[in-house]
Amino acid sequence: MFLLQTPFFYMSFLSKNIFFVACILVCNASLFAQSGNYVALKQQTEILENRKKLTSAVDLYLDNAKKVLTKHYHSSPEYIMVTNSLGEIKTYYPESNEVDYRQFSELASKRNLIYYFVNNLTDHLGLMDEGFSLVSNSFEGQYYITQWKSPSILKGIESVKMVFENGVPVYSEYKATNSKILRKIYYLNYQDFIQFRLPDKIVEINYLPTGDSIISRTAFSDVEITSEPDSPYFNFKIPDDAESFNNEENQ
Repeated sequence: MFLLQTPFFYMSFLSKNIFFVACILVCNASLFAQSGNYVALKQQTEILENRKKLTSAVDLYLDNAKKVLTKHYHSSPEYIMVTNSLGEIKTYYPESNEVDYRQFSELASKRNLIYYFVNNLTDHLGLMDEGFSLVSNSFEGQYYITQWKSPSILKGIESVKMVFENGVPVYSEYKATNSKILRKIYYLNYQDFIQFRLPDKIVEINYLPTGDSIISRTAFSDVEITSEPDSPYFNFKIPDDAESFNNEENQ
């Protein structure tokens, strides 16, 4: 992927890459010295569009061994969404005791951002699962930069740049086929936990064709990692008497 013009350049570049990979391996080995399959945290998202702010609060419960992610939405109406690794989604509404069944592979638990961070899959944060291919990597000062090319079936996006510092992503940039920036994502204020590192804030800016933008700010808090499920929301069980929205679709 690179035209290395001199042996010295090759050795320098290779040494830097080996050092970077070694740092990640050592870090991951120490982080996995202790582990817990159950991860719970709170997520609050603010979306700013047309001078209006929309706020949502969600509690997340990940059974990492079973790859089951439960989201408890504190909205009106309140609802609980349970997703597995196949993208099978059950959405339960406690107030009406109703449940909706859907399946979207793109929304599978193992393609959720939290899953990538918990499992230290931060080298691509889902780009590989979306069909992106790595085309180059380089160092610029303390930053390690990777460039990704979009799959042919994905229209509108040409490439993605990821910027790493101290082994974790701090910035992503999506570009259109005309090289215009479509999206910027900032990963801020990393916190160290038993087996992974997680930014406590993510800021995303989506640029619209009109020249306006949508700004999303997501904050994570109250992260808990346990070896035993200490909440009924882990692998939440839908009541047997819940009425299905789509009985006919599942017959």
